[in-house]
Amino acid sequence: MEESTLNSFDCPRCGAENPLAAGERFPICGYCDNTLFLDRSGVVGHYRLPRLLGREQAQKALNRWMAGNETVKDLDRKSSLQTLEPLTFPMWLFRCREGGAETVVVEPAAPTPISQLADLELPAGKLEPRTEPEPGAQAVAASIPLETARGWLSDRGLDRVTESALVEVPLWQARYRFDDREYQALVDGSTGAVLAAVFPEKAESPYVLVAVLGLILFGIEGLLISNLFVKLVAYAVTAVPLAAIAYWVTRKV
Repeated sequence: MEESTLNSFDCPRCGAENPLAAGERFPICGYCDNTLFLDRSGVVGHYRLPRLLGREQAQKALNRWMAGNETVKDLDRKSSLQTLEPLTFPMWLFRCREGGAETVVVEPAAPTPISQLADLELPAGKLEPRTEPEPGAQAVAASIPLETARGWLSDRGLDRVTESALVEVPLWQARYRFDDREYQALVDGSTGAVLAAVFPEKAESPYVLVAVLGLILFGIEGLLISNLFVKLVAYAVTAVPLAAIAYWVTRKV
């Protein structure tokens, strides 16, 4: 059913038939005030998550992530933030019933290089009707059809869909430079969670070397020392410098 052939739609909440203006993609039911989104496959609810983090709070969340355990040491101090801009990103939300239990599944409604977006949790209690675009925020248009997203559900064995909706998620898009290379990260404007597919990671090789050294030393002591008491003392003595080396690596890498 092509959008151009539609001149009316049935509200998925109250079932009332509404007239549809030509080219309209964001109708509102005239009977129950339900905010809607018009897709080629039909009409679904249209919601948004509120933006709870301002620019300063989003930057602090980004700095905390940069100073965490996943990123290279001192990334928060050695990187330079280029831009931090608000945007809204569309997500398909589905409620599915399988085996007597309800499952909520979200899928991106537009292409994205950051796969963690598919793992976002959209708390139903915080969803608000989407009546107008968020002022000052770049809105990413929904370009993945509802029918395609439903096909992904079917591939996962989720066929009993009880509700479909489009949710606009508030994000802060950050671009920063480190070692003459530009990186991108997204800060969830509702929770402060940072999403990044590619970023300067901690080097794993020093940790692997410490672990291998410990295995070698403990293995040699276990083979050469037969007395249990002496073996335990040797293990304790060896563990001290290994712990010191591991602490030094943690501080430096």
